[in-house]
Amino acid sequence: MAGSIDQSLITSTQQLKGKKNGEKDKNKSSVNLKKDRKEMLYGILNERNIRQIQFGVSKRFPTWYGSAVYFDPETKRLGCSESRSQVHSGSNNQYWLDTLFVCEYCFKYTDDQTVFIAHAAACPFQKHAPGKIKYKSPEYTIRRVKGSKYQLFCQCLCLFTKLFLDNKSMYFKVDHYEFYVVYETGSTKPMGFFSKDLVSYQQNNLACILTLPPYQRRGLGSLLIEFSYKLSQLEGVISGPEVPLSPFGLIGYLKYWSRILYWHLIEGDLAHFDKVSLEDLSIVTGMRVSDIILTLKHLNCIGENNQIYLQSLNTWFKSNGAKGNWFKLQDEYLLIDD
Repeated sequence: MAGSIDQSLITSTQQLKGKKNGEKDKNKSSVNLKKDRKEMLYGILNERNIRQIQFGVSKRFPTWYGSAVYFDPETKRLGCSESRSQVHSGSNNQYWLDTLFVCEYCFKYTDDQTVFIAHAAACPFQKHAPGKIKYKSPEYTIRRVKGSKYQLFCQCLCLFTKLFLDNKSMYFKVDHYEFYVVYETGSTKPMGFFSKDLVSYQQNNLACILTLPPYQRRGLGSLLIEFSYKLSQLEGVISGPEVPLSPFGLIGYLKYWSRILYWHLIEGDLAHFDKVSLEDLSIVTGMRVSDIILTLKHLNCIGENNQIYLQSLNTWFKSNGAKGNWFKLQDEYLLIDD
C-alpha cells in the first residue's frame, strides 16, 4: 500500500501538469485533458467522482466534492492501480470509483480492500502520531506536523481534504507548510487540522481548515481557529485566514469572530470603554480590521463611520442564545513558545 501510494502521487501530479512540447501529436482526447489546465492542476471537478470513503475499519461516509487528483487522468483509474473491479465504465455513471479506502491514521489510500485491511493492522502512525505536541489538555492534543519532514502524510492529508472542501488548495508541494492536527488526548486518530503557509506575504495564520466528517459538531473548528490566533499572538502579528474562504470556512469563522468580538466588547477588555474603535478591537483580538468589519456587518452592528452599535450586538446574541464557554483553548496547556 505504501509503495503504490508514493508512486501514484508522483504519477498523478506529473500527468495532471500536462505533457511537454514533444508530445503535441497526441490525439484529440489528450487535447481535451489539457483544457482548463489550471483547474486540472488543482483537481477540481464539477461533480463527485468517488461515491464513498471507507475511513479506517469502522467509518464510512459519502464524499462532498469531486477531485481528479487521485486518478490517472486518461484512464480514470486510481493512480497506478491495476485493479479494474471498482471502475465504472458506463457513460451514464458519474463515479470513477465506488469506494476509496483511506487509513484513519496516515491517510494513505487504496481501492483494494485486502491491501487496506493489511495496512490498517500495521500502520506505524497507529502507535505514534507524527509531529510535535503544541497543545495538550485532558481532552484534546494538537500536534505540529511539518510538511518538509512528513511529506507523504501531509500530501495524503491534502488529497483527502479535496473530497470535502471546494477550493483550489495545492496538494503536492507541502515543504513550506505546517499542519496543526488535532487528536483526542491519548488517541492517534486525526480529527481535524489546519495548514499554515510559512512564506505567506500577507502573514496569514491559516491556509486551509477541515474537521473530518466523523468528528464534526464538536467545536473542533473553533478550537483550531483559536489556536491559529494564539500562534499569531506569539509572533506579534495581526493576522487572519487566507482568502477567499470556503463556504463552510466562512460560516465557521463568522461564528468564532462573532463570539470573540462579543466577549471583548460586552464582558472583556473593552467592556468599560465609552467608545471603541476598530483599531482597538484589532489590537485586543488579533483580528484584521477587514475581518472585524465583515463580522459586525454580519451581525448588523456597525453603522456609518464604522460606529459600533453595542445594543444591537447584545440583542443579536440574546436572540441567538450565544452564552457560555467563550474560549475553547486553555492557556495553561499551550506548548507553543518554541
